[in-house]
Amino acid sequence: MDEEKQPAQGENLTAGQAFVKSIRPAGCALFLIVAVLVAAVCLTAGRDPIPGYRPPERASYENDLPALVSVLEEQVFPRLPEYDMTAAITGETVTVTVEQGNFAAARSAILRYFPQDLITFERG
Repeated sequence: MDEEKQPAQGENLTAGQAFVKSIRPAGCALFLIVAVLVAAVCLTAGRDPIPGYRPPERASYENDLPALVSVLEEQVFPRLPEYDMTAAITGETVTVTVEQGNFAAARSAILRYFPQDLITFERG
């Protein structure tokens, strides 16, 4: 059978073996505490992609694309100065053009508050 290798009574323990043996109960508790803290931080962390922006309650832009363009240009784009963005109506959707900055971050910030089926994105 699989037997763990234990040092003989007369053998000296290596530094690693002595450390593990000395912290076994406390190390287990410490590991569990750290794991819970990491899980809590990972599940609750997340910064606001558009600082200070609160979307209107139950806003429906499906039938009012000019209102969507207006909200994006007046309320959203000024709060994201690191991206140079423009919005225009193209057919059934609003096209947001990201001229500079991180395209994926800009797209993610806008899609957190607005429906994806109404907005398309382009690189400038």
